[in-house]
Amino acid sequence: MAINLYLAQKYAGPMHCADPGVLGLAAQWSFWAMLEMEALLLDLLQHRAVLPEFARDASYAERDELLLGKPLEVFNNTLAERDHMAGGQFTVADLNVASILVWGKMGRLNLSPYPKVARWLDSCLARPAYGRVRDRTRHK
Repeated sequence: MAINLYLAQKYAGPMHCADPGVLGLAAQWSFWAMLEMEALLLDLLQHRAVLPEFARDASYAERDELLLGKPLEVFNNTLAERDHMAGGQFTVADLNVASILVWGKMGRLNLSPYPKVARWLDSCLARPAYGRVRDRTRHK
């Protein structure tokens, strides 16, 4: 997160946050996602997709999904007021949060109770840059 925030500020480009308020929101949401969701999403992904079948424990994934309810509710409510995490366009905050939340999609996290989160994540993943990264990793 810190590296992405640094690079976004160092190099002028679409991720740069010229307004200090937007940069503050970008940092807030980036670190919020790390602290509130990252470990749970990683554990969910492990027990639904990454670990070999014999090592997976469905109760861990169910627990993770239950505990993700509160931060996903907060996030869903926030997205009721805006389309992006910080400022009026896609920023490094959206990049950082989506890079964590995509683990939930890979781990079959049920986002139906959080339609604004699901819509936001789908829009982030529909960006051409994400498609290029996804295509490169599939060909390795």
